[in-house]
Amino acid sequence: MANNNLVENDPQQLCRMQIRQLKDYAIFFIGLDGRILTWNEGVEHLLGYTEEEWIGSDTSLIFIPADKAVALRTSEMELASQKGAVSDIRWHRRKDGSELFANGVMSAVYDTSGALIGFTKVISDETSRKRLEDSLLESNSALEHFAYAASHDLQEPLRTIGTYADLIAKRHGSELSENGLQWLGFIVKAVARMKGLIDNLLTYARMGTEKEPAVSLSLDQDVETAIAQLAAALEESHAAVTHDPLPPVVAAHSQIARLFQNLFSNSIKYRSPDRSPTIHVSARAEGGYWVISIVDNGIGFEQQHGESIFAPFKRLHGQEYSGSGVGLAICRRIVENHGGRIWAESTIGSGSTFHFTLPRDLPES
Repeated sequence: MANNNLVENDPQQLCRMQIRQLKDYAIFFIGLDGRILTWNEGVEHLLGYTEEEWIGSDTSLIFIPADKAVALRTSEMELASQKGAVSDIRWHRRKDGSELFANGVMSAVYDTSGALIGFTKVISDETSRKRLEDSLLESNSALEHFAYAASHDLQEPLRTIGTYADLIAKRHGSELSENGLQWLGFIVKAVARMKGLIDNLLTYARMGTEKEPAVSLSLDQDVETAIAQLAAALEESHAAVTHDPLPPVVAAHSQIARLFQNLFSNSIKYRSPDRSPTIHVSARAEGGYWVISIVDNGIGFEQQHGESIFAPFKRLHGQEYSGSGVGLAICRRIVENHGGRIWAESTIGSGSTFHFTLPRDLPES
């Protein structure tokens, strides 16, 4: 009972006991010589070392590769003493030789006179997340390879079908009945749609693995690029695209231009039959993000479909509108690749607003 009262009346001792018993984090103190001076249960839970095995050992025993362990430990201590704290996320070695992908933070500790007396180190296990990320990267790579193979294998028979359909129309069109000409037209349209679907699938797959340097550039330029790419469609539909002054962001800007192009195309495609399309782009700051909004005056959709429209091949309006059903899925992939999110708000007959976020952080000048 006396010990319990002591703990209850001594917050510092209570805190030390809680840290010692914490299992999800390995927390320890390192002396200036790199030797480990304290232990908590997280060390055994995550790294496999008992208190007796741990205390007095050199912290380099968990660094890999082994031939660079001491140099890595020394470098980390030097950086922590210079900056106050440093973090890293990389592979470490457990007692049994297995590897742990861990997020680590080393902080410098000073006495009351300001003299450096050692370092604290906190490690958390990120192995499951790392393996999931690796698995996703592998899946994305496999998807891209499949898309390349599928596009090659499917494009060739499509070209053959299209070529012979053209030859039939040119050489024997006068011999065909009205129904025959109509059926031939169906073939030509189906070939064109299939080709567009294959191209969009390939684009969707590439978005997961395609690398492009991120640079700081105004979104105004991306909007203007998208407008230029859609010049013919805008003119044909008598559409007008306007935008407020837009901020600079750090991004892969060819992807951002494609994002705007897909969203503008969506607004043009689903325009109202009784008015010319208008599209307006604006931006506002919200926390650490820019929220970009694209407002149109199209036919809109029921809000219950606001999430599902971003799924591949999801089409709300059937075959009366052209397209592959992949365009908005590509938009979502682009936004998520840049650390943002995308969503839509709409009312039938009153147009739609697509919002997406991009981080506001800019490189240091």
